[in-house]
Amino acid sequence: MDWLFPRGFTYPPSFHIPSLTGEPIFAIGPVSYTNAHLTMAIVIAVIASIAFLATRTMSERPSGLQNAVEMAVQGLSDFVVSIGGPAARAYLPLFGTLFLFILFSNWLSVVPLVGQVGFLHSPTADYHINFAMALLAFVAYQTEGFRHLKLDYPKRWFNFSGFKDGPFLGAIFVLVGLIELFSELFRMLTLTLRLWGNVLGGEIMLVVMSGLLLLPGFALPFAGLEVFIGLVQALVFSLLVLMYFVLAIESHDEEHEEGSHTDTDRVPHEEQHPEPAAA
Repeated sequence: MDWLFPRGFTYPPSFHIPSLTGEPIFAIGPVSYTNAHLTMAIVIAVIASIAFLATRTMSERPSGLQNAVEMAVQGLSDFVVSIGGPAARAYLPLFGTLFLFILFSNWLSVVPLVGQVGFLHSPTADYHINFAMALLAFVAYQTEGFRHLKLDYPKRWFNFSGFKDGPFLGAIFVLVGLIELFSELFRMLTLTLRLWGNVLGGEIMLVVMSGLLLLPGFALPFAGLEVFIGLVQALVFSLLVLMYFVLAIESHDEEHEEGSHTDTDRVPHEEQHPEPAAA
């Protein structure tokens, strides 16, 4: 067995579990630059390079890289419209950027050496970066809600209209508004932990399975599973952000406004009930 395991055979082997967050590469005072920041810069450079190469020589009959990029953009655009309608196409740049960045970052977790060497760490395996994206999305869709609905937007959280029908109903409206306010704040936490937990858990699973299966090549099926999970998690994060935008610009008073016309719509017309003819 010495020729097969020149450093000796121990089972189970010692595992190098990836760190929970990025590790500092260098620091300037209290500010540190971590390996997660480095890989994030690499992902941004890769996406920007693909965009530059695909658009530097635009053609009316696209082929090659330009054709592939245009198909991806059109597919994302159709998906956004199918979820939120034509008005949601305005949020395609943010949706597409989040999706592509998270997708490439998630797929870094299955690349050899990422998470195993000191200067490479998957960006989405660091909850600081995930929380930054969730916070950015939160500020963006709240701003969009205020831009569309103006001062009517906070009524979804601070609704006192129920008091005109009695104190009990008014208290219920206030309680429901506060619950919705807390759910808005918890969205940042759920977005952060869902993505971080899945990516980091996938990295740990690959490390453990590579060690337990003796030969790292036996872990390839699990790597394929992580590629699929990375795609799903990128879609879930960006799709939830898109849905938050759609919900933010919807007025809670629209249903009441539509309902106010129901009584007049039920008034029969003369054509529906003609007067009986005289005998």
